Amino acid sequence: MPAERYEVRIPLRRLLIALLLTVVPISIAGLFTISQSEKALEKTIGTHFQTIAESTASEISQFIHDRVIDVGVMATAPAVEEAISAANRTWAGMSDAAAAERIQGIEKGWNTPAAEPLVKQILGSPAARRLRRHQTVDPRFLRITVTDARGAVVAATHKTLDYFQADEDFWQAIHAKGRGSVNVTDILFDEVTKSHYIGVGVPVLEEGSNRFIGTVDALVDLSTLFPFVNRVKLGPTARAALVKEDGTIIAAPEVNLSMNIKSEIYAAMQDALQTSEGRQTGYVQATVSGGASKLIGFADTGLKGDYANLGWVVTVSQDRREAFAPTRAVIRLLAFMALVGLVAVVLLGVYFSLHRTVGITHIETVARPASGGTQSAA
Repeated sequence: MPAERYEVRIPLRRLLIALLLTVVPISIAGLFTISQSEKALEKTIGTHFQTIAESTASEISQFIHDRVIDVGVMATAPAVEEAISAANRTWAGMSDAAAAERIQGIEKGWNTPAAEPLVKQILGSPAARRLRRHQTVDPRFLRITVTDARGAVVAATHKTLDYFQADEDFWQAIHAKGRGSVNVTDILFDEVTKSHYIGVGVPVLEEGSNRFIGTVDALVDLSTLFPFVNRVKLGPTARAALVKEDGTIIAAPEVNLSMNIKSEIYAAMQDALQTSEGRQTGYVQATVSGGASKLIGFADTGLKGDYANLGWVVTVSQDRREAFAPTRAVIRLLAFMALVGLVAVVLLGVYFSLHRTVGITHIETVARPASGGTQSAA
């Protein structure tokens, strides 16, 4: 006995309507969801980069503030205050002209054998020994110099190039017209120590009156600061950088300040830094030279608010293609499936429109009565 066959026949019109009501909305919703998910993913990764930049910027800011505090502690050391007070007493009762003449005389012979006794006295003072002990404990302090109220050197860890410091811009910034102000210089390069450094200057104020009586100035090596930036590892194209406000890279993998390289990343995101909304967002997508699309997170170190010379920004960037690599295959697969669904419905609709059948109305033939016949009465 042959097996029974069951057939399900669905009219093509009904099938097409069903597909239009299901596949098309689902495919459109899928494409919209994919678009929104890419934006959400970009925000997530961008915010992650911003968080890394903020963490690095915070460490850099803390490093600078700690060094300023260290120099401030030196300025309050009793040996330093005593050395400055003793030096200031030597000028008591002396006119400005007489003091300037004396300083000029010492300055002229500073780099000659005649100045050796004074240099030995300055470098051998209790204050100088105190400074060298601090330098031994923390080698990041390359040189430390103490001056009196007139700018003459009274103690130091080394023989300074000049005896008179008051004609230097950094000293005038610390003096601040007698008010006294903390001053941090822009990053510089020391030919003697072959180190990148900043100068940290702190005024010494008289206890009780807060009258300016001298300065403590230290050169701080920044080599221990750069690893904060270089340790950021996210992928082959990921880069973190510490950048000056003119775009010059201070530190980045395989880049240092002496190379004088401008950051393309910083230039690409500079517009965002000019608005509060852009700073709050903390990341941008930008295209750099070569057509590479970059996702860039950034954070201001905040140092410029306290130290005018330190407008530093941390950037963390990565090729957008690499950043989205873990999800790209899934997103493309979903987009492909949605597009296939739409194309299938369109093709089915075209097929239906080309092959639909036209219904034929059957015409019945009515027989006529034979001629000559009689009709019966009702």
